[in-house]
Amino acid sequence: MSKTQTTAIDRLGNEQFLLKAQESTRRLWLFSLGAYSLATRTGAEAFQALVREGKAFRPKARRQIKETSAELMSSATDSIDRGEKLVRNRLIEPLNFLVLASKRDVELLSQRLAQLTAEVRKLGGAKDRPATRKPAAKAAAKAVAASTVSESADSEPTMAAAS
Repeated sequence: MSKTQTTAIDRLGNEQFLLKAQESTRRLWLFSLGAYSLATRTGAEAFQALVREGKAFRPKARRQIKETSAELMSSATDSIDRGEKLVRNRLIEPLNFLVLASKRDVELLSQRLAQLTAEVRKLGGAKDRPATRKPAAKAAAKAVAASTVSESADSEPTMAAAS
């Protein structure tokens, strides 16, 4: 031990020193317990205060969420509408300008053509069978074409034909 400590012990005496040390230790222990108690109480109070704040804030948070989601839905709807308009303006309208028939249009026209064909046959007294070429007419047409070609080959060329 150092000289100053020995002197302090001598002055107070051993018993008094032990009493002072015990008192300091007890006070330090009580200080620690008080700090722990205060922290626990303050922590519990702070927790309860935060719960109350959360309950009070819940309606405002829900309202903000609804407003934000409504804004996002509106923005998304606007974007989709703009996209549809672009597709319509850049793809569909030019195709309509070209007057391209859709599959449905072709089907409707085919049905209408079948109806009109049936009406024409009914009015003309024709039988309900498709029209076919007669073999004799086909042979006669070939004969006429062949004779025209052979006559032009047999004739002498004229000056008008040569030029």
